[in-house]
Amino acid sequence: MKALFLVPMLLCTYVQAAVLVNNEAPVESATTSFKIEDMHLNMLAANSAFTKEDQLTADELSALDAVALNAVETMIRDLLESFRPIVVNGNDYLPPLDPLTIESAGPFVVEVATGTRANIAIHNFLMDGLRWYVVDDVNFSPLRLTFGLHMTLPWLTFTGTYEADARIGPLVVHRAGGNYRIFINRFELGVEMRLGTNLLGGHLLLRTLDIKLDVQDVNIRVDGMVGSSLINAFINNLVQSITQDVVQNEMENISQMLSEELFDVINEFLKDYTLADLLD
Repeated sequence: MKALFLVPMLLCTYVQAAVLVNNEAPVESATTSFKIEDMHLNMLAANSAFTKEDQLTADELSALDAVALNAVETMIRDLLESFRPIVVNGNDYLPPLDPLTIESAGPFVVEVATGTRANIAIHNFLMDGLRWYVVDDVNFSPLRLTFGLHMTLPWLTFTGTYEADARIGPLVVHRAGGNYRIFINRFELGVEMRLGTNLLGGHLLLRTLDIKLDVQDVNIRVDGMVGSSLINAFINNLVQSITQDVVQNEMENISQMLSEELFDVINEFLKDYTLADLLD
């Protein structure tokens, strides 16, 4: 999120270093809209060897009839659907997630190699749309010990206000503040994982994890960046041309974090379960 604000802030600061801004001009808006085509981010976990114990488990699963296998897929789908009321109302461990409100976050400090430093604070953060997720597909293959799912979030919005300042060296400083709105159109999540069993007790464990994130397109509107309509238009064009790279970099950072965290979390959850527990 902070990187989305950093791009126009840095552009404003560099422009201000060379152009005198007319402070009497009315505040305009900077708006960018772009499409991200085929953005695929894959996260692969290690330890993918198919062991003898895994083969025995696969043979056991292959003997199951279609009804039993469908029951596993239905159980997983029902589990995902049962999370929807928690998203809306929360529970003892999670606050309501849709809408999700955060009164204040930051300031976030970002520095780049050119000597530019930016500080961004976000207020009245509101995220809306998470409850409308759709479970498109759930599949389970006994021969390969693989599990997969595909989910779609039709839309997601982030709104709120921001305060930001950027500095180049000791002299040039640019400050801005106003409203922002980020609209994500069609966010897709695909997960493929392969299970196995350990040597002691036949408990389940995760062998591989592959997560793919797809974003169809994003629209960003940031108000109050500068007081000049000409510079606003200039910044808007530059933001539109480079925001895709910024989003790509942020998604890659998120992917790395998920790859490291979810693999251990899933294994921690599976360690107390055997194949029999899954099928009962």
